[in-house]
Amino acid sequence: MDLTKNFPRSPVDRLGGMDHLKRVIDKAKAHLAGTLGEYIYNCPLDQGFFSYFGIDHEKFAAAVKAHPDDQSMLAWVREHSHRSRDPKEVEAFNREYESRGPDSPEKWEYFRSTRDKLAPGRNDIVTWVKLLDLEEKRPV
Repeated sequence: MDLTKNFPRSPVDRLGGMDHLKRVIDKAKAHLAGTLGEYIYNCPLDQGFFSYFGIDHEKFAAAVKAHPDDQSMLAWVREHSHRSRDPKEVEAFNREYESRGPDSPEKWEYFRSTRDKLAPGRNDIVTWVKLLDLEEKRPV
């Protein structure tokens, strides 16, 4: 995975019903390969995923190295998550994750500036995941 040439998968492209898992797999692969580019492995959105599911980001990256395909990583996450695999809990995470927006005036300023450069007038984009999809040229 070379994130200097390609985008990671969408934050809402689910694996095993979980938002962000495919994206963080891509970022871990790039982290291991030294090809993150401008991306940050274990950024605040990654941290939210790891925290909710009780997974250490360093152990996750090591697991990605040992389990390079999505299905084996899904099995690893399910085995190592400290959370129930109850679909209702996963959906609760997804709802919170997809609704997360800037939480300070400074972050709102950055958010609006970025959004308005990419899509002037798109005031309907108010969450980080939608901004990421917009930045990475996916339909929003």
